[in-house]
Amino acid sequence: AKERLTYQEISRFPAVRRDLSLVLDQQTSFSQVEAVARKYSNYLVKDINVFDIDEGESIGTGNKAYALSFVLQDPEKTLTDKLIDKTMNRLMKMFKKELGAVIRK
Repeated sequence: AKERLTYQEISRFPAVRRDLSLVLDQQTSFSQVEAVARKYSNYLVKDINVFDIDEGESIGTGNKAYALSFVLQDPEKTLTDKLIDKTMNRLMKMFKKELGAVIRK
């Protein structure tokens, strides 16, 4: 069987990074967070990464905090602040609703 390489054009439009910190129940996994993000972020979220996990006393017993970075990009146009904010606000709302997350400021 011959391998096929898929070619994907690099977008001419810039990617934007937004960070968010969520306090969650200790049992909540990153894969659950990622699933909610993928479900509600439409096509704009290209990548989600955890860059810190805090399980200290400052966030309460039985909790942990994920510091997440979201990379957003539209293949068709440059993203506006309004669309970025709308996407991030929807994600925060759904993290609260589906995972009981508290957004850390």
